[in-house]
Amino acid sequence: MADNDIRSERQLAIDCNMSQTTLNRFLKGDTDSLDFVHLQTVAHHFGLTVSQLIGETPFDEDRKVRIVTLAMQQMPEYKKDVLVATSSALNEPAGDNGHPRAANGH
Repeated sequence: MADNDIRSERQLAIDCNMSQTTLNRFLKGDTDSLDFVHLQTVAHHFGLTVSQLIGETPFDEDRKVRIVTLAMQQMPEYKKDVLVATSSALNEPAGDNGHPRAANGH
């Protein structure tokens, strides 16, 4: 970061509960040994997954998709199942009444 961005780097370090020196070394690429908890915290701060933060997966340009993805990572499995079922129902073609068709086609 440029010298005029020191304040924001400092704030990010505070927000992520890490030393500014550690954060600076990570941002400059001098180290890649940030522990997973700190990686999660930095990723969450920017609305990203850890995989996106470290470049394993591409950034998803749709902010809403990122928000849902982050929420799902923290959800218990049974809530994920409900969300997936609801999402599937929302994507079903609408019936004559404007609501999704029932599984039996009525």
